[in-house]
Amino acid sequence: MIEPAQNKRILSSFQKMLFGVLALLLANCASIEASAQNEDVPYEIAPIDAPFPMGQLQRPEFPDRTFDIRDFGATERTDDPDNMITDAVHAAIVAANAAGGGKVLIPEGDWLTAPIHLKSNINLHIDEGATVYFSENRDDYLPVVRQRHEGVEAYNYSPLIYAYKVKNVAVTGKGVLDGQGQQWWDWFREYGPPPRAIATQVPLTRRDFGKGSGMEGMRPNFIVFWESEDILVEGVSLDDGPMWNVHLIYSKNAIVRDVTVNSLNAPNGDGVVIDSSQDVLIEFNHFETGDDAVVLKSGLNEEGLEIDIPTKNVVVRNFTARDVRTGSGGVVFGSETSGGIINVYVHDAVFDGSDRGIRFKTERGRGNVTDNIFVRDVHMTNITYEAINFNTFYTGPDVTGPAPLIRNIDIRDVYIDGVPEAINLIGLPEKWLENITLENITVVNAGKGAQITRVKNLTMKNIDITSDDRAITVHDSYELLFEDLSLTDNTGEAPLKFEGPYTGAVIARDFPFELMEFTDGLTDDIIKETFDVQAW
Repeated sequence: MIEPAQNKRILSSFQKMLFGVLALLLANCASIEASAQNEDVPYEIAPIDAPFPMGQLQRPEFPDRTFDIRDFGATERTDDPDNMITDAVHAAIVAANAAGGGKVLIPEGDWLTAPIHLKSNINLHIDEGATVYFSENRDDYLPVVRQRHEGVEAYNYSPLIYAYKVKNVAVTGKGVLDGQGQQWWDWFREYGPPPRAIATQVPLTRRDFGKGSGMEGMRPNFIVFWESEDILVEGVSLDDGPMWNVHLIYSKNAIVRDVTVNSLNAPNGDGVVIDSSQDVLIEFNHFETGDDAVVLKSGLNEEGLEIDIPTKNVVVRNFTARDVRTGSGGVVFGSETSGGIINVYVHDAVFDGSDRGIRFKTERGRGNVTDNIFVRDVHMTNITYEAINFNTFYTGPDVTGPAPLIRNIDIRDVYIDGVPEAINLIGLPEKWLENITLENITVVNAGKGAQITRVKNLTMKNIDITSDDRAITVHDSYELLFEDLSLTDNTGEAPLKFEGPYTGAVIARDFPFELMEFTDGLTDDIIKETFDVQAW
């Protein structure tokens, strides 16, 4: 074991100050958590200060007119499954749209409905004390509508709330939307997922994918905005949806804030999915999900590459993710990345009990690029697998097709407490990860520290890792800067190990040479040349 006294040359004055900064961060995280659980969320939307050009987003505005569904014949839920408010909600939406827009009110009480389809200039408002239950009869979700199912376009059962090519639209209020998803989950567990990768290879009208195309169909998403703009989802709670909850597809100028998602029992119960959409703000939300809390996507394989619409200009801030399960993460990029993901800023987040924290997942066949991503001020505890994970072999190494590129990723000010493996970066043999910065990262109570494989131009600065296994292992990586490292592990060996024939061009500032280990693949000449270099 490398004792703390032996590491005195490693600890810089800056790092000592970092513990004070982390204490402040923890205090801030408590405030963030309270806000994200629908307490004291500010009404005003704070300015967006992103590290890339992005305009300010504003709530859509609606005329001061209210269309109460009771005035259109709605009655509260009874034991009769046919006593639904669907027709009344539809009539209120049509009337509000014809009048130039307004609020369609679902008041306090219990209500039962089939899918709700929105129009432009409509604010669907679920009042506090209202619970809207969605039908458990799959036939009520017909006729089929166009949507994107896990990165692939299809005609399928209608989403529970669907907005198709609309402008100026909202779902608001402090009420509850209950998807009653158990029958959808049972159905999925019996029949399994459809073959989506094959579907991308044939035109939409000919693919065997979706309801009525030679198969029974797939579970719908909860709320879908398709090719829409000026969108707001605010205040509502989403319980037990069939699968993905808030799904933005080919849309822009969208705000999702102060939303609670409860989908722990739902397979693929992702919280917010930003899919080939741009200019998006996600803030003050609370997630307990059966899959990723917040995930950014842009289409699958051949179809995604052909459509080629990126997810771009996204800010995700001030949120919590608890008990995010089924291998998922607090904030995730991918795995459907074929349209590209560009300009994303994630900051001020708490992940507790999640399977993973910050995750990039993609693979061969996806192609395109994930680029210019910034993550700041994240506090993670009790992570099941990896806290920071870059996986370019998402479904395995045998997949073929165009290789995706992940580059220009900047992650700073992260605290990790309790994780089997803190950091795992894996690039493809033919397309390494590029330009990765990890700075001001503190890791305690870790099994393994950091595993770095096939990365070009990596900066690790002000890194403090306490782990059982080796603190940092570097394999086949090039152009590396290590500065202000504090590494403590229980191996009794050097805490920083270099291996692989392609490893080189390393700068390790203020880190003792005797605390590094080199495999036989790195010759004495390479080692000498590497550590004599001061810049590249």
